[in-house]
Amino acid sequence: VISTPAAIGTILQGVTRKSIIVEERAVAVDELAEADEVFCTGTAVGVASVASITYQGKRYLDELISRPTLNLT
Repeated sequence: VISTPAAIGTILQGVTRKSIIVEERAVAVDELAEADEVFCTGTAVGVASVASITYQGKRYLDELISRPTLNLT
């Protein structure tokens, strides 16, 4: 199951949500460091892995760079 913010504001409803099991809910930035994988999807980028996030001056996800990535093919 993939957790994703609701499709409002800057998050667009896309075909990816129709083809995989998703759970729409608020995702706290602290949860991201515990995730198996963090990625973004979109028409232009396809699937892009997220290497780091900086939020309110704190950097998250640096440790994800050394983890194996999920293969979606």
